[in-house]
Amino acid sequence: MSIVWCFLMILGLLSAIIERKPERLLQAISEGGKDTIEYLFTLLGIMAFWSGIYNVVEKTGVISSLSQKIARPVFGRLFRKRLRKNEEEAVFASIVANLLGLGNAATVWGLKAMQELKRESGKEGYLPPNIATFLILLCSGLTIFPTSIINLRAAYGSENAAVIWLPALIVSGICTVVALILDRIWGEK
Repeated sequence: MSIVWCFLMILGLLSAIIERKPERLLQAISEGGKDTIEYLFTLLGIMAFWSGIYNVVEKTGVISSLSQKIARPVFGRLFRKRLRKNEEEAVFASIVANLLGLGNAATVWGLKAMQELKRESGKEGYLPPNIATFLILLCSGLTIFPTSIINLRAAYGSENAAVIWLPALIVSGICTVVALILDRIWGEK
């Protein structure tokens, strides 16, 4: 990837030299930096909001209660081995964050779930079945409401930021179903 970036930077420099318009290059660099900072603060605000919501929900015991009522029956069918209570809660929180399309804000909960699931395996280089299924659920991208993308589209002036909702739901649903079927087929081997 470094080679690609070096190539693009050299190409940009050569273009500025050949066209004899170095001010365009400097303008692109400064505008790119400004756009990056704006994007960063937009994402930071979204992440801070949802992280705060999650902390409130976690401290009130809602995660624990919902994971027992909703997740336990569903996870019993999805995962090959029964999840312990702390694993179940961490996996549930991570999957809910991804279902809500919280993107980067869901990373913290995903890492916590991985730590809880990792305790299941005492061997290095061994991928326990529950971790494999969890990763498949996350990587397949099931999203009921792509919050982060809709917020970013709205922040950048989209007239109908939520127009992506139905296509995102359909595509992510198909991907998740296919991924889980393949997990069952190949995971048993």
